[in-house]
Amino acid sequence: MQQYTGFFITLAIILIIVLFNKYLFWWVKGIIVAYYLVVSYYFITVKNRIDKEYEDILPVPDAYWDKNTGWVDTITNYLFLPLIAIVIFIYFKWFTKAQTKVARILILVSIIPATILLVFFSFLFSFGYGYRP
Repeated sequence: MQQYTGFFITLAIILIIVLFNKYLFWWVKGIIVAYYLVVSYYFITVKNRIDKEYEDILPVPDAYWDKNTGWVDTITNYLFLPLIAIVIFIYFKWFTKAQTKVARILILVSIIPATILLVFFSFLFSFGYGYRP
């Protein structure tokens, strides 16, 4: 399980964004949490199966890297594309609830670091699990 520490940190950040959001109904939060738990279980199960299949083969064949990279790319999409939709929804609600022009401008400016963080975590996840030597 130590291999998945980065994954669990990423998952925790996603769940914190979802659970501590006041714009999502409790049942929507439940559906999102259930979705991410299913994706997590599926990711770990298949990743372990891929690792087990090529466990004692040295040098590691290209087939392993192709299969592993493809799987991690798929899960990266399953993790981060819904998160992008959630963040867009949150920003839309936040922007429409803002009452002053300065608040709206600050919300729009805050999209830049939020986007950078989202791309950064997506890259770290993809690189850390899909391209590890």
